[in-house]
Amino acid sequence: MKRCFLSAVSILAAIAVQAQDPDFHIYLCFGQSNMEGNAKIEEQDLQGVSNRFMMMATVDDAERGRVKGQWYKAIPPLCRQNTGLTPADYFGRTLVETLPENIKVGVVNVAIGGCHIETFLPDSIASYVERRAPHWMKGMLAAYDNDPYARLVEMAKLAQKDGVIKGILVHQGESNTGDPRWPYQLKKVYDNLLSDLGLKGQVVPMLVGEVVNSDRGGICAAHNEVIARVPSVIPQAHVISSSDCSNAFDLLHFDAAGYRELGKRYGRKMLQLMGYNVPETSWRDSRFKSHIIHPEGSVTFNFKAPEASEVKLSGQFIDSEKQMVRNSEGVWSVTVKPPKADIYPYNFIVDGVAVQAQNNIEIFPNENFKASLLEMPDPEALYTVNAVPHGKVMHCTYRSEVLGMDRPLLVYTPTGYEKGSRKYPVFYLVSGTTDTEETWFKVGKLNVILDNLIAQGKAVPMIVVMPYGNMMEGTPEPDSFAAAKMYQKFSDEMTKCIMPYVEQNFRTRNNPESRAIAGFSRGGGQALYTVYSNFDKFSWLASYSAYLTPEVMDVKFPALQTSIPQLKLMWFGVGTSDFLYQDVLEHLSYFDGKGIGYEKMITDGGHTWMNARTYLAETLQKFFK
Repeated sequence: MKRCFLSAVSILAAIAVQAQDPDFHIYLCFGQSNMEGNAKIEEQDLQGVSNRFMMMATVDDAERGRVKGQWYKAIPPLCRQNTGLTPADYFGRTLVETLPENIKVGVVNVAIGGCHIETFLPDSIASYVERRAPHWMKGMLAAYDNDPYARLVEMAKLAQKDGVIKGILVHQGESNTGDPRWPYQLKKVYDNLLSDLGLKGQVVPMLVGEVVNSDRGGICAAHNEVIARVPSVIPQAHVISSSDCSNAFDLLHFDAAGYRELGKRYGRKMLQLMGYNVPETSWRDSRFKSHIIHPEGSVTFNFKAPEASEVKLSGQFIDSEKQMVRNSEGVWSVTVKPPKADIYPYNFIVDGVAVQAQNNIEIFPNENFKASLLEMPDPEALYTVNAVPHGKVMHCTYRSEVLGMDRPLLVYTPTGYEKGSRKYPVFYLVSGTTDTEETWFKVGKLNVILDNLIAQGKAVPMIVVMPYGNMMEGTPEPDSFAAAKMYQKFSDEMTKCIMPYVEQNFRTRNNPESRAIAGFSRGGGQALYTVYSNFDKFSWLASYSAYLTPEVMDVKFPALQTSIPQLKLMWFGVGTSDFLYQDVLEHLSYFDGKGIGYEKMITDGGHTWMNARTYLAETLQKFFK
């Protein structure tokens, strides 16, 4: 009888062994909302799922006819009814694309949005459900009979009848952000699973995904430093980088594209552990973004420098330099919120050296500092490109007999210029100290602003000439007679070289009433000096954050009191925080003392291109009217 009983047991064991398919690889998945799936499932996610990729329903899903404990083709959602796309979706798809045709992949996913790691610890779950779980979580917990860990083990044991557990996928930690105990709590979950599933002594990799990264402005990104310590606590653990995985507006969850990429990274890591030569995707394989503008107006700035010891952000939207934080891929990040929508210069300081951004083609043309540009979207801003007729900007070269060299300049022509015969007024627009002929184009957005104003009927169609203001004599202080000497050379350059070239090569109206000139900073001083020296050539003058000293005007232009009234406009703009503010006011007081009229615009802000654009837009609406 005993012999018969043993034979029966042996037969049953043999049947069980035969039922467990070694070519069916099972992966357990657990965590909170990013493993549960927060992104909307899109049409592409429902297509092309291999019959070799399966999911076990861990709860009943009447809508899809799924029954708890049964296997189904892994068409999302893979967690529960009304959940979304998860990393597990593209983890499984990545595996079956590479593994041999005889290998099937199955995932078992138990996850609860917002849960702490204690949710998966048997000695903590009861008190967690009773005392800590918020009301909105109660229904999710109830779906797992208030014990998600027990449900995961229950389903895993069922899965073991059909296949072999090959690994564990985790995405959890947002609710435990910064908790130094978290790696050790995760180890408890891991050890419990190995014990309860009879896996002790086996090599069972655990893949632990990072939360939304600092390079995406993730609000829990600090927890990635805690996650980085997991492999030192769990030798079989491997961290999956989330660097550059796109996210939802809440900066907490990934979006669908982010889940796809993160899932593929889980999959590639598992394939590597199996011995497949599959490279991991890093930031080099994706479109690395130097800055990311978030819907609420904050901006995340990134700089790749794995070997740097310190990286800071500098920009005209912050009061002081901001320290950046390095992630696991060597990307340094910081998130700040500019005060308002505008176009701002910024740069990075890498171990004390100022550098431009990576992968940002919008640069600030300048002889000295190297900055990039941040354009904050604003549909109402004049710097926004709209569906209006656009003019053209041409790069030209003329011969300067004054300086004995060839010189660059840019020329804007309004829409319709090429097809007509009409002649246009000309506006000469000069950029500031150390700026180039391109600065009013690339930073000042002259062409976009004027396109919009012309389309709105607020500006007269005109030609705009943007010369290079550097007279190759250094940068004398603006309150010195050396500056006056440099301004005189620019005046000669303008009237003897630039204007003749423009009037010979473009259809211009060549009279004082059809010429305007303005400039920012040094360019403003050059514009003032040029007009004060040539009242017979200009009728429209504007100065943006610039001045001439009373001493220079008394010596060089003693007849201003009778000459300035010939102008149709003399206009000044300056910001109250501009380091030249008091000098500009002194310049205006000089005119007040002589009874000379002018227009002015006093704004907030400093000596910045944000103010320069404001002054430009204001004066463009005044010229030639």
